[in-house]
Amino acid sequence: MYKIDKYLAEETGVHIGDGSLNIYKNNNPCYTVACHKKDDKEYMDTFLLPLIKRVYKKEPKPRYWSRGTYGFRIRSMKILQFKHNTLGLPLGKKKDIIIPSIIRTNNYLMKFLIRGLFDTDGSITIWRTNNKLYPRIYFSNISEKLVNQIKDYLQKEGFRVTYWKTIYKDNNWNTIHKLSINGYIMLFKWANEIGFKNPKNLKKIQVLKSKM
Repeated sequence: MYKIDKYLAEETGVHIGDGSLNIYKNNNPCYTVACHKKDDKEYMDTFLLPLIKRVYKKEPKPRYWSRGTYGFRIRSMKILQFKHNTLGLPLGKKKDIIIPSIIRTNNYLMKFLIRGLFDTDGSITIWRTNNKLYPRIYFSNISEKLVNQIKDYLQKEGFRVTYWKTIYKDNNWNTIHKLSINGYIMLFKWANEIGFKNPKNLKKIQVLKSKM
């Protein structure tokens, strides 16, 4: 049994964002995290790999994949069984993935899960309006339950959250559920209360501060 603490909560957010879990031929377990090969390389090397070592006592060798991603793969039945049986994370497709209840019911752990999730699968976008830069934290996912769990948590913590959904005809009519947290006040509230560990996000915040 692995310790249910803030480190595991953040790693679980990473898993929900950019991870996958499955069993292949000959009972071969596989836990993979694949991030953007350029944007997230520093985050992977300086934060995620040490986090994996701390949580699971594993030191996977990072690698590039041909589809433009960079990450690692761990073949451990112990880790797979813990993630699937204890945390309830699905094998294969993550269409209906939700936040593990053992983390969802703990406000302290939730902020670390949210941070790991948004550092991998969320984004900070910046656009110019009226000659001023305007920030937005953005997240989307095909799991309606997951997005609603995130929305409910953030609203309870005092964030102003906008939710909408879009149906994409060219993606097998999949419905994508979307969240945004808009403006400087909300961005800096996020930075102070949840935080970022991905250097690409920290650099964007520095740019915004320099332009204020």
